Amino acid sequence: MLAAIALFVDVGYGSTSMNAIAARAGVSVQTLYASFGTKRAILAAALDQAIAGDDRAVAVNDRDWMHDVFNAATAAQRLRAYSGAVARIMAGAGEMFMVVAQAASIDPDCVDLATTTERRRRTGATSVIDAVMSVGSLRVGLTKDEAIDVLCAFNSPALFNQLVRRSGWSIDRYRTWLGSVMVRELLSVKRSAARSEAGGRR
Repeated sequence: MLAAIALFVDVGYGSTSMNAIAARAGVSVQTLYASFGTKRAILAAALDQAIAGDDRAVAVNDRDWMHDVFNAATAAQRLRAYSGAVARIMAGAGEMFMVVAQAASIDPDCVDLATTTERRRRTGATSVIDAVMSVGSLRVGLTKDEAIDVLCAFNSPALFNQLVRRSGWSIDRYRTWLGSVMVRELLSVKRSAARSEAGGRR
């Protein structure tokens, strides 16, 4: 899969042939067809490996690096843990997400993959919001569906590629900023400091 990922990212889906993937991977093209059948199937497998970081049959939400997203004590801690998970995923798969979107624009066989990929991203965001709401409160006036919308905007590959790939942010800066903005925009703000300040002005 590493050979396919490298080619898809370097030259794009349309310019990547089965022969090129086979040559880069050091296998025959017949072996490639026997194992995957189509380039679209290779793209799907390559995306999954890029997201997970390996080819183990372990769901993303069950990975060790997702543990605190669902088990940290507070909502803020869960969101900050999630920002770390997003940074990890995007560092490995941010460009592959864009490849899938581009592939859907030129190959009808990839439209369903792009649609499924976006659906999975929203399903993941929903599970995170559920985890957050189980230990904390959303910002006043923000519905659950709106919170999922916001989280999907923050965890988008386009945002990662803009800040990290184009603007030159480090992964650590992106992770820290993402955690802070998620907490600020999604969670109920503690009013104790505001009350104390108001009391001091009396």
